[in-house]
Amino acid sequence: MYRKYDSKFKTQIMTIFAGEYYISTSREVISTVLGSCISVCLYDPVNRIGGMNHFMLPSGGQESLINSSGIDKEKLTEHSMRYGITAMEVLIGEMQKRGAERIHLKAKIFGGGKVINKNMTGTTVGDKNIGFARAYLKMEKIPIESENVGATWGRKIFFLTENNSVFVKKVDLEPAVEEERNYMRKLKSLKQKSDVTIF
Repeated sequence: MYRKYDSKFKTQIMTIFAGEYYISTSREVISTVLGSCISVCLYDPVNRIGGMNHFMLPSGGQESLINSSGIDKEKLTEHSMRYGITAMEVLIGEMQKRGAERIHLKAKIFGGGKVINKNMTGTTVGDKNIGFARAYLKMEKIPIESENVGATWGRKIFFLTENNSVFVKKVDLEPAVEEERNYMRKLKSLKQKSDVTIF
């Protein structure tokens, strides 16, 4: 995650990567690049709070991160944030902590491209991610205002938290795929380090 001023938008842009999320209560732009991954942009128009996540897979069989006192920080790891179920629970929970109300939330969905083989038939990772995002939001009764998903290209998205608008730019899939590979390598490295017991 990093922040940089952009002369086109004339504001700061917060760029997030796989396994990350960002929430804003002011005029900002949140950006990311997507291949088969999904980003859900959530917005509370009444309290003017916007947030976006970036996840790689629907779920990983982990337990819920929400308990009676909020998000269980001990269960929240970089590894778990790659899963949609975690990314959605954390995004909604953190937005509520900043004043958003679930009843006002509206969503937009992006990503889920077919990145492995463009001619491949059957269900892809991108398809599963799209299906999860739709099903989760339906279950939580959060309306989907719009979506730009699937197809055989990558996307660079810019979420303007001030008014809930999103700009989508088609990009070559290779940079998005390489970013996803780098993230997976990073997770494997973290897992290997965590397997070492120091005593």
